[in-house]
This record gives sequence, structure tokens and C-alpha cells, in this order.
Amino acid sequence: MLKRKRLLIVLLFAATYCSAQFAARTPTINDTLQSVRVNADNSVTFSIFAPKATTVAVGGDFMMGAPAGSLVKRDDGVWSFTCNPVPPDSYTYNFNIDGVNTLDTKSAEFKENPNALFNYFIINSPETEFFALKNVPHGRVESVLYHSSSLNAERRMHVYLPPGIENIKGKLPVLYLLHGGGDNDISWTGPAKANLILDNLYAEGKLRNMIVVMPAGHTPGKGFSMGTGPDQDPFCKDLLEDIIPFVERTFPVSSKREDRAIAGFSMGGVQTLNVALWNPDKFGYVCPMGTGYFPASLKEIDEKYSAVFRNSSINQFKLFYIGKGKDDNLTAVNCKATLALFDKYGIKYQYKEFPGAHSFVFTRRYLVFFAPMLFR
Repeated sequence: MLKRKRLLIVLLFAATYCSAQFAARTPTINDTLQSVRVNADNSVTFSIFAPKATTVAVGGDFMMGAPAGSLVKRDDGVWSFTCNPVPPDSYTYNFNIDGVNTLDTKSAEFKENPNALFNYFIINSPETEFFALKNVPHGRVESVLYHSSSLNAERRMHVYLPPGIENIKGKLPVLYLLHGGGDNDISWTGPAKANLILDNLYAEGKLRNMIVVMPAGHTPGKGFSMGTGPDQDPFCKDLLEDIIPFVERTFPVSSKREDRAIAGFSMGGVQTLNVALWNPDKFGYVCPMGTGYFPASLKEIDEKYSAVFRNSSINQFKLFYIGKGKDDNLTAVNCKATLALFDKYGIKYQYKEFPGAHSFVFTRRYLVFFAPMLFR
């Protein structure tokens, strides 16, 4: 009984002390500050409390390729900036305080990135319904670890399993979906919202049942991941020798060429080309996006790999579709030069531009476009 009384006294003292501490704290404007506010005209106001900062900027794909915006400091220590109106969509952003990229801790929505952390916000409208979270049957996203013998490392991938997979019989086709430089294997099901796009396409009856594998494209090994051919990127070897065999051992997927697709954005787009064009017997569907070979690689192809590009099996792809954002100035020159190279070697392809720049604004729209064409 005495021990219980002592414990009660201690707890009461602690509660009183904590209450006094909280009561003594002076509230600040930061307690109720809204860091991102979408205005009636779809302009967006960004705010952050940084009373001791010297300079604050905010950047992200909402700037549509323009430089980061400079925030202006008020007397109360709040910095603010309002961007031009932007179309409804999901956009990334991050604050930079005195040269240091800073996560917005007032937002629970953030993009896991191996090089930096970004938050994101959504402007909802009928135009964004295709990636909205809806009351429909949902696929299951699994985080999967595997051993890569080619890299001598433990690696991670994310795998999307279609709704109701428990009741699906037989082997399923598989899409290998590769991320861009600076992103990682969780990016497609994070800010890119690929799983929600697929859920909604299934609900509309527009997709064949498939498994989507999203591996990590950055590797610890040496190699230039935007170089020429698979030998210059250790990831390509990882994909061919470790990832694909692991997926076929672990999940109910078909190993037939016509049941295997590969697609990738930016760096992942070059990896898509390097894997598929050098191994056309392994893939039936090839969909690079927002990408293209650099001039040095184009020269190297002519000098060393012309036989690869003259392989008639390339023109036996059931689908070879290349997409690019209309406002993607980052890859426009490389993409145009790569298409000219394909024309030179008689490689058949289809090409289409979509709204957006070099960001998920574009890739979401390309995914919703090409996914229904797979495995038909």
C-alpha cells in the first residue's frame, strides 16, 4: 500500500510539473501556421516560421521548371511566397533555409528520396480523379528484400499485386517499372501514386491482371546509369540475373516474352532501352518515358553497337511506345536525337507527348495511357 501511495505521489507531481511547463510556454504563430494554402485561383501560398533565417526559398515541380521562389519575411518571423496558378494535380515541394533543404514538418505527405526529402500537396479536381484514393478494390503493395548476387548486396523492391490476387489462377504477366535518377523503389507508389492509378484502372475494367515490380535502380557498384548498353550500368545485370529470376521464383508470374513488359522514367528510361534493346527476346512491351541517350552514347552506338540496333527482333516488340512531357525541356534534345537514331536504324516505335514537364505530373498521365495497352 505504501509503495502505491508513493507511486501515486510521483505521478501527480510529474503531471503537475508537465502541466506547469506547458502552461508556461508562450504560444507562437507557428502553432497554427498553415504551410501550404491553395488559393481560389489555384495559386499556392507557402509559409514557414523561421525567425532567425537569412534567406528562405521553396522549389518543386509546381514551379513548372522555373527557379525556386524566394520567400519574404514578415515581422512575426513567418516567411511566405505565392506561386502562379497551377493546373490541378499533385506537386512536390521543399523549403531551403539558408542553403539547407528542409522538410515541411507540418505536412504528413512526403516523398522518400535517397538524395533529399520532398513534401507534396494535391489540388483536387475532376482532372485528378484518375489517381485519387477511391472506394474501389485495392491492390496490395509489398516491400520485398532479395539478395543480388551480381552486386553482392541485399536489395529492396516494391511489388504491386492486383486486387483479388488470392482468387486469380495461373501465371500472370509482369511489368518492370523503373524509377528516375534521385528517386527509389518506393517513389512509384509514393508521390507518383501508381498503385492508385492501377486500382482505378482495374475498377474501370481497363487492365489485364498483372504484377508490377518496382526495383531500386541506383546501385553501389561502379557504372554510369545513363550510359550505353547494359554493361555500363550494374543495375541492368541485377535486373536480368537477380531480380527477374527472384520474381519468377517468388510470385505467380509468367516467364514468356509476351508476358513481360518494361517501362522507366528518365534514368529508368535509359535503363529500359539498355535492357530491352540489347535483349529483345526477353520483353514483349517496352515503354520508356521522358528519356533519351546523351550525345556520347549516340556516338558510341554508331561506333560499337550498330549490330544491336539492326537486330530484327527489336521490331517484333508487341508495343514500343515512347512518351515525353510537353514541357520537358530537360530531355527534349536527347529524346529527339534518340528518335532520329531509331529512324536511322529502321526501328519501329510510337511516340506521344503528354501534359507536364520532367516530373510525376507527366509520368502519371503516361502510365494511365500505356498500362491498358499491355498484354493484349
